[in-house]
Amino acid sequence: MNGQLSSAQFMHLWEATDLDRMPHPFEHRTEARLESELYVERQRLDRWRSEQPVHQLREAVGVLRHPEVSVSVYSPGATPVLRRGAIRRGVTVVADQLPATTGTGDLRIQIRPASRAPDVRQFARDLLHELPEVPAGRTSAVDVYPDDLRANDPQAESGGNGVLHNATIAGAPLLKRILARRTAAGYICLHRPWQGAYDPILDSMTWFDVAGDGRYLYYTDHLVRLRSATTAVLVDKLEERVRKALVDTGTDSRPPSGTGHNWLLR
Repeated sequence: MNGQLSSAQFMHLWEATDLDRMPHPFEHRTEARLESELYVERQRLDRWRSEQPVHQLREAVGVLRHPEVSVSVYSPGATPVLRRGAIRRGVTVVADQLPATTGTGDLRIQIRPASRAPDVRQFARDLLHELPEVPAGRTSAVDVYPDDLRANDPQAESGGNGVLHNATIAGAPLLKRILARRTAAGYICLHRPWQGAYDPILDSMTWFDVAGDGRYLYYTDHLVRLRSATTAVLVDKLEERVRKALVDTGTDSRPPSGTGHNWLLR
């Protein structure tokens, strides 16, 4: 099921969940300039909300507000990407804020209803769909110890010890050269359930596009890692991270009994 809300309508539904700031990376700027104009706008939105039945768009906001795991995707630039997705009890929701020439864009919302388990693969695809197609970077992989990326690292200057460490030291200048030539970037964050107004980050990764070279995936574990990547590679990695996050948060992704949707708001 697909639907669309203005940023003002989304913000109005979001405020009804006891949070007064749009979830990252969405934005809303009111057109009201005076208190009287703001009052009229709120009255109009109150009427709009009261006239709406309890429908799936309102429930989708409930999934974004009370997720088991949520994911934000942000890429600035001429064609920005502002997306937020969430999984709750088998239901997946992806909201995409559309570009706007003036003000803040509408939010297109996609809901995939409950099934035996969430379709994590499709969820990852929905979050990364319509990214500009860029060929994979020409350097297949670079792994670097975090300390070796620091300028004037004494361990790097001394050569470290062991073949693996020497290899990662040698990779640090290459990684720096690739990152220095990036022309576009996108940021993916996996978020835990909200803690009050706090939106805790569980995991993150980044993609970079390098002119004349291609696209790379950048992430860290005990090493800083750069991988040649296509959109399909990003989808694979995001799916892997979301599955792990569902396990780490200890949530039950099975849908409830029955076929109704009102449980989403509980």
